[in-house]
Amino acid sequence: MRKHRAPAARATRRVSASATVAVLGITALLGLASTAHADDGSSSGSVSFPADSLNTEAFNRIIHEPLDDFAKEERANNPTGSNDPIVDNNGIRWDTDGCSDPTGLFGGGDARIACERHDVAFRTLQQNGLWNADSMNDANRNFTNDLSTLQQQGRITERQEVGLGVGAGVGSNLPSSILGSEINGLPQYDGSTGSPFDTQAGTDGVFQPSEGAR
Repeated sequence: MRKHRAPAARATRRVSASATVAVLGITALLGLASTAHADDGSSSGSVSFPADSLNTEAFNRIIHEPLDDFAKEERANNPTGSNDPIVDNNGIRWDTDGCSDPTGLFGGGDARIACERHDVAFRTLQQNGLWNADSMNDANRNFTNDLSTLQQQGRITERQEVGLGVGAGVGSNLPSSILGSEINGLPQYDGSTGSPFDTQAGTDGVFQPSEGAR
């Protein structure tokens, strides 16, 4: 059973970690978020697979399974750590650029596993026409949960947890572009609704895709 620290002590340390991140500057955070989990631009144009092919049960399994199990599957599907599109028979994209951290302060170590799962989530949504505010927020929520788990296990620092979580949350909610200039490195929403994430999948072992999922 996971042991939880006293709320007051945890809150105090979180404030301290948040203050550290703030001192580093919002510009650094935005730079971190802007390219951390974006599609690299080659996406569906160079990938051929049947339309409407996302297997939401398989998607939820790899999104909610223990991070170390996910890491094994990722190595099997993308052994070279390629950032070029790799799509399996379930419609899941396995390409990743890890933790894009221009500051060099938040990525590294086991944080990379969480960043790679975040990449897989974002790119799979984009690949399958399920890229919208609801699905993006579900992916970000899953990412912060992964970071929290790693931090509680002592595998990343609180600075990494806060910095990566805030960076992804802020960056992915910025406009895609302003006056023709790219802002956050992510494509505009595709007009879809609903999210394929099942928020209970990690606790009850039953995969029930959300309304609107394929």
